[in-house]
Amino acid sequence: MLFLLRTIVSRRALLAGALMSLSFVCNGLTPVVVGRAIDHSIASWEPLWPWLAALLGLFAVNALCAWRGRCLALRAVQEKDHELRMRVTDRLDAGMAPGAFLSVASVDTRRVADAVMLMVFPVAEVASILYASVALVTVSVPLGLAVLCGGPLIVWVSLRAARPLRRTAVARQASVARAASVATSILGGLRTLKGLGVTGAAARRYGDASEEAYRRAVAANAAHARLNATTDAVGLLYVVGIALAAARMDLSIGQLIAVVGIAQFIIHPMTMLGKNIASRWAAAQASAERIRAVLNAPPAPTPAEVPEGSGLEVRSGECPYASGPGVIVAPRRAHLFDGTVYENVHPDPERARHALWVAAGSEIPNKDVGEGGAALSGGQRQRVALARAIATRAPILVLNEPTTAVDSVTEHTIARRVRAERSGLTTLVYSEAPAWREAACSP
Repeated sequence: MLFLLRTIVSRRALLAGALMSLSFVCNGLTPVVVGRAIDHSIASWEPLWPWLAALLGLFAVNALCAWRGRCLALRAVQEKDHELRMRVTDRLDAGMAPGAFLSVASVDTRRVADAVMLMVFPVAEVASILYASVALVTVSVPLGLAVLCGGPLIVWVSLRAARPLRRTAVARQASVARAASVATSILGGLRTLKGLGVTGAAARRYGDASEEAYRRAVAANAAHARLNATTDAVGLLYVVGIALAAARMDLSIGQLIAVVGIAQFIIHPMTMLGKNIASRWAAAQASAERIRAVLNAPPAPTPAEVPEGSGLEVRSGECPYASGPGVIVAPRRAHLFDGTVYENVHPDPERARHALWVAAGSEIPNKDVGEGGAALSGGQRQRVALARAIATRAPILVLNEPTTAVDSVTEHTIARRVRAERSGLTTLVYSEAPAWREAACSP
């Protein structure tokens, strides 16, 4: 709860809440001004223009405050959403499945950011109820006190009714994350699944996860609908009771207009106060728990500083070879983008074609890469990544196990071509493959 409170409270949100409160109060002042105008101008024949000027002033202030308040509120939500996403993505090594992590970094951060609105509209609705109670006290003290007590009562009822929503929201978010994780795993290993002939089993597994997510979503939506029905019913019944009590009083025409107008005005804050607080808070709590689970994971490791005087000195054009029995180098995964192989290598078609020839990938220039390189085999992905590095023609090039997924014949071809292509430039290759050792040691 403290994490959620610290997240939603900000100076921009508080300022937006103050402006929206002023806008709501201006709306509530309109029937009071009209009632006073009727009592003073029509009954006693006083000039009407001061009251018309007051109404115009209220409309102007209302429009300005509402516009500026909504702008500040939306900006506060977007800034908080961005901040939460950045904090979550700092924990990419939290050990979560990619699909589940994506769900937290998108859906859950958005739900928690939406809770910033709790500092805006509920604050304005509370201010509206306080104003309405003060305005009605001038007509009848019991009537004003009844309105004043109605706000806390509706909030209490709404929070009690929101308990099922919080439980179902937690289950819904967890099931959606599981379905996304299953889908990501299946797409990542689709070629392997096709080779093993188990795509049917994978489809059934995803179907089960998707069906579970659907059932959880229906349950959460049903709980949300019951909460809305409860808050609307309680708010409307309370307002109807106040209107019936006011109808039994001895009021002037202006007072009657003011009471009826205020009774109509408080319908919205009375019904929306509990709904905004209960539904937003319940959904935000469910998502905040999932975000905290990610944020409490250890942060991603930061690169260590390289000490002075260490490392390997290689002069331009040299081809040394060195091995270390205690050194383990893990292969690095190539990150490819949607489009063709050519588009992933270099914008210049000629340079891309030559780089692909060096990487022994001339047979796949127009092949579609697919999302994340899913349409390519492991060896093809490595050759595209190597061709992209060759195409840069950088003065210094470092390759980390560039050919672990290709056959030995192709590996020898690539090693010879890279040596010839990089002649006169500095190239450092981390590899245990004999082909690279032979290329480095050959004259």
